[in-house]
Amino acid sequence: MRRAPWPTPGSVRQATELHALVTTSGRLLHPPSAAHLLNSLTSCISPSDPLHLRYALSLFDRMPCSTFLFDTALRACFRASSGPDRPIILYRRMHGVDVPPDAFTFHFLFKCCARGGAHVLLGRMLHAACFRTLLPSAVPLIASPIIHMYAELGLPGDARRAFDEASVKDVVAWTTVISGLAKMGLLDDARRLLARAPVRNVVTWTGLISGYSRAGRAAEAVDCFNSMLSDGIAPDEVTVIGMLSACGQLKDLNFGCSLHMLVGDKRMLMSDKLVVALIDMYAKCGDTGRAREVFDALGRGRGPQPWNAMIDGYCKVGHVDIARSLFDQMEDHDVITFNSLITGYIHGGRLREALLLFTKMRRHGLGADNFTMVGLLTASASLGALPQGRALHACIEQRLVERDVYLGTALLDMYMKCGRVEEAMVAFKQMSVRDVHTWSAMIGGLAFNGMGKAALEHFFWMKCDGFHANSVTYIAVLTACSHSCLLDEGRLYFDEMRLLHNIRPQIEHYGCMIDLLGRSGLLDEAMDLVQTMPMQPNAVIWASILSACRVHKNVDLAQNAAHHLLKLEPAEDAVYVQMYNIYIDSRQWEDASKIRRLMEKRGVKKTAGYSSIAVAGQVHKFIVGDRSHPQIAEIVVMMEEIGRRLKSAGYSPITSQITVDVDEEEKEQALLAHSEKLAIAFGLVSLAPNLPVHIIKNLRVCEDCHSAIKLISRLWNREIIVRDRSRFHHFRGGVCSCNDFW
Repeated sequence: MRRAPWPTPGSVRQATELHALVTTSGRLLHPPSAAHLLNSLTSCISPSDPLHLRYALSLFDRMPCSTFLFDTALRACFRASSGPDRPIILYRRMHGVDVPPDAFTFHFLFKCCARGGAHVLLGRMLHAACFRTLLPSAVPLIASPIIHMYAELGLPGDARRAFDEASVKDVVAWTTVISGLAKMGLLDDARRLLARAPVRNVVTWTGLISGYSRAGRAAEAVDCFNSMLSDGIAPDEVTVIGMLSACGQLKDLNFGCSLHMLVGDKRMLMSDKLVVALIDMYAKCGDTGRAREVFDALGRGRGPQPWNAMIDGYCKVGHVDIARSLFDQMEDHDVITFNSLITGYIHGGRLREALLLFTKMRRHGLGADNFTMVGLLTASASLGALPQGRALHACIEQRLVERDVYLGTALLDMYMKCGRVEEAMVAFKQMSVRDVHTWSAMIGGLAFNGMGKAALEHFFWMKCDGFHANSVTYIAVLTACSHSCLLDEGRLYFDEMRLLHNIRPQIEHYGCMIDLLGRSGLLDEAMDLVQTMPMQPNAVIWASILSACRVHKNVDLAQNAAHHLLKLEPAEDAVYVQMYNIYIDSRQWEDASKIRRLMEKRGVKKTAGYSSIAVAGQVHKFIVGDRSHPQIAEIVVMMEEIGRRLKSAGYSPITSQITVDVDEEEKEQALLAHSEKLAIAFGLVSLAPNLPVHIIKNLRVCEDCHSAIKLISRLWNREIIVRDRSRFHHFRGGVCSCNDFW
């Protein structure tokens, strides 16, 4: 444990000499002399060390009692940043020995309570005792400390009441109440009071400017700054720091540069906070060059804060490797340093490096915070990285971070997006506190995993728990209806959202409804909704229409949808492939050839389909007809066995999925060599019989593979989970969670 710094030799010598006056004189000092001695002792020794405070107060216990002496002891407690406990003990002792408190007694009591995070009741009791004890003429002397205490305790009503009841409101009282209200976020109230203040100074304006900056109301911070200058008040260092934060939010580089020039013109002291604010402003305005100039000139020799600001700036503009170079040059890293770089890796899609850095952070003995864990879990969810997500869950179980509603929600979301519904359910049930985001994640996760009815059951339970659904919740609910063909329910909730809860549908809500109507074969109704929605349909909506057209054989509407899609996404291969397949299905060979020629003319390449499976922490990737895997011999043997057992079970390949002109036997072999079947064969060979086979496919699973995988799950008595580009399919006992609706 690190020992607090001891006093300098000179101060120790002075304290020792003063102590000797008491311990060797053999007599008690008179109160004024004793108070002078105690005051000298507390001035000599380090106020930051509680041992030194106890040493000074041990002398106080041997001195005669007086108000002046108690006030001096309370001042020592304040200088030592003592909590409220010791000052309250001293105050009670005053009562015990009948020493009357004065205005200075309460002045230091209120200051100690404000700094030490006292209980609200204690502050109010002291306030009441003050009015009972002091003469009315003395009360104005402690008005400002009372206001300050209530502001620090987060009690704006009490602070304002204390200000209003003060018989004399001096400039300190005005400044204290305005700054306090601004700090508590009551910016409009603070602004109105400032307009009434008889004297406005740099402290009141700065408190308001900093409050607006912290609240993200940067434009109002700038307005306050201009009003302050109009009042003829010169900004100080703290004002400039608040304004630099506002400039960063507004990305106003010119204003930020003018503030930097002002710092030079006024010869302001380049404190750590000001250096950090300059670096942060330039980085947020996108000028990492000037940020680096400030850092190289002023920030390198300081603590970790300038380094953190520079690293965070590089990460935010995507220069993660430069940020890592700076990170490696640092001598002392803190949690903020690691968080910034981890977040940079996550946003860059470099989860593996983020997790390695997280491991290094733990080796440095730095505890991860919830911000780090939520970011890592979110990244694991987006990449479907189940092993990494489970490792993070283990860290949570080891109580390396405090579990809260955000962490619990991120954990269940990770399991849902990795296809582990049962584990997500466990995480959900273990949460002692849930909010609407938790319920929305649960409902959306069940929908994504094809469990629409379970999702709607949770929506019902959410409302029973007293939560009001928001826009995101209804997206999850409508997605559940769309993925599970719950047409009546979808119509009901779409109307409920608009008419009962007055939630204006966004394009995502319309997209879910159009997808549901299209999947249900109600193409005319889907197009009516497309034409009457209050915004222009996007590519997702037209893609839903196009997909429904292939299922329900509507070539004319498909051509219309493709026309709009090609305008919105001319380089996207999916629309060409869909139209080609629609023309092939309807035997319009010439139109299919035109689509091929159009792709060639525009240089559009069909995305190669692949499937991947993780075994023993290593990801194995397969493409159609793949023969490059080192265990290909075992995979081929398993594929042959799969083919034999499927035929014995009555499986009939859907050869219409193959559009090239080859005989039926070749089509069957081509279907058997699809990437998801290869990945499943490898999983059956490599994984223990009790483990599920988890496949990730970059495209939509085809109808033939879907049919085959259902049979494989029954014949091998294995759970097979396939995540394609739009949803999860859970195959168990010959049945899929999607009920053949996808």
